[in-house]
Parts: sequence; structure tokens; C-alpha cells
Amino acid sequence: MKSDLSIIQKLTRLYTFNSPIRKGKYRLAEASLALEGELPKQIVAKTIDGRTLRVNFDNHFAHFIYFLGEYEPAITNIIKKLVKSGDICFDIGGNIGWFTTLFQSLVGETGKVHSFEPVPPTFEILQENVGANLNSNAVVLNNFALGEEEGEVNLHIFDHLPDGHASMADFGESNFTVYPSKIYTVNSYLAKNEIKDVKFVKVDIEGAELSMRRGATVFFKKEPPPLFEIEMALDTTKGFGYLPDDIIRFMKSQHDFRFFALDDIEGKLLEIKGFAPDDRGANVLCIPHGRFAECSEILEISRG
Repeated sequence: MKSDLSIIQKLTRLYTFNSPIRKGKYRLAEASLALEGELPKQIVAKTIDGRTLRVNFDNHFAHFIYFLGEYEPAITNIIKKLVKSGDICFDIGGNIGWFTTLFQSLVGETGKVHSFEPVPPTFEILQENVGANLNSNAVVLNNFALGEEEGEVNLHIFDHLPDGHASMADFGESNFTVYPSKIYTVNSYLAKNEIKDVKFVKVDIEGAELSMRRGATVFFKKEPPPLFEIEMALDTTKGFGYLPDDIIRFMKSQHDFRFFALDDIEGKLLEIKGFAPDDRGANVLCIPHGRFAECSEILEISRG
């Protein structure tokens, strides 16, 4: 396995990372990667906002981070606008730390980030990435899963998918590696650590989002509850026997939220009431009633 990229690939990155012209950047990067069949397993990448991340280069999303210095820019930009110094944030499904280190850069010395990543090899990279960036003391790293009940669970890493798609469900697949993990509830974690004022919660746990929510009812007893950014994807929720709209319904049963699907291409927010049964779902920003006036002004969305 190679330890570095070629000169052509590095020159390509120099352009794609620095050029203000967005069109065609990623296609150019992929073309440069196709010039050589063998690529490094891991590589250290810089982001456009100054963070340092070690990434598994055989994972598709790592190409965005290395060549463009960004990943999921729509969600990232919203978090940058909403999270403030002193905030307490949860990153549930920390993966290698794109959002954990983003929160880390935003909450300052008086804030706190609680990050949860149950898969040991991924957790090791998460630890390294948090330590490689400023304000690492603000981050509490947790190598376990969150769900509806406490106990043990198996995480599945599928041979044909990046590590970030590890899930408690096997989706009827047979080619996967299993990692056992402890599982706790958000409610017990909040009580044990005496955490009372969480401002922002990002959730991406490959279909287990509804189960985690049912073990996180304390979140909804605060007035107002935190802001939530949740992946609600039919491809993963079906592995747990529910639909993306069931998350919307559960959230509505707990508090008065307004829901906005993120358009990853346009970077826009589209208000939704729910999802049809055959809807593929979306990343959804859930804004509680008590914070809507503030967020509508920051995000420039209608108060109607």
C-alpha cells in the first residue's frame, strides 16, 4: 500500500482546495485518482476552516475532505451559524470526527462536546483527530452506543461500505465484520454526568435514530429543548422496521418542533410536515418553538 499521493494528485488538490470556482472540482479530483490504481490507506487532510483530520482514503467521503477541504457543507454551514461559544453539543455517531471537531472549534473553552462512536477502529481515529486540533479539552469521547435500553449490541461494518455506515442492523447482508459494544441511554448519560443545558444534538447512527430518541426523553423536558440535526433515511430506517416519518411523529409527540429538510446541493432549508411512506428521507433540522424566532433570523428562513 502506498504511503502518499502522486505529484499530479497533490497538484490537483492544490487547485481544488484553493480555487473559488466550484464547478467540476470533484470530477477533476476523481480523474486524478483514477490515474493510479493504488492509493494510500490513510492520509492527513486539512479543511478549509483550518482543522486537521486523518481520514481513511478508501472511504469515498475522504476524497471530499482531502481535495475540497469540506464535507456535507450544507449541514456544516448551518452548525457554524447556530453553535456558539459556551454551548454544550452532542455528536451521536461521531465517526472520525468531522462534526465533533467542528463543534470543538465552535464551543470555545467554556463549552463542551460529547461525542459517541462505538466502533473501536473508528473511535481510535476520532481520538487522534480530536487531539490534533485546538480545544481538545472541550471534548468528551465515548466509545459506546446510545439506544432505548442499556445492555450490549453488535455493530456491523459492511465489506462494500465505508466504516461510517456501521449499523446495529445487518440489513440482511452476510459480508460484514461485527464489533460488540456497550449501549446506554441518553437519559442515563445526562443524569450520570449532571448535564442540563444541551444546545445542539447531531444524530447519524444508520437507522437507530428512533431507538436513541426513545431513550432520550429528558432532552424534551427542558424548555426549550435542544436543536436537533437528524439523518432520517429510508435506506437505513427500514433495517429497523420503521419509516423516516416515524421520527417526525415521535418528535411531534414530545414537543412543538418545526422541521426543515436540508437540500445538500443548493444548501437550502425546506420546511416539511413529514415524509410519505416511499420518501427516501433527508437530513432534517428540528427547531423547537422556543428557539424559532432566533434561528429564523440567523438562518434567514420564513417565520410563517
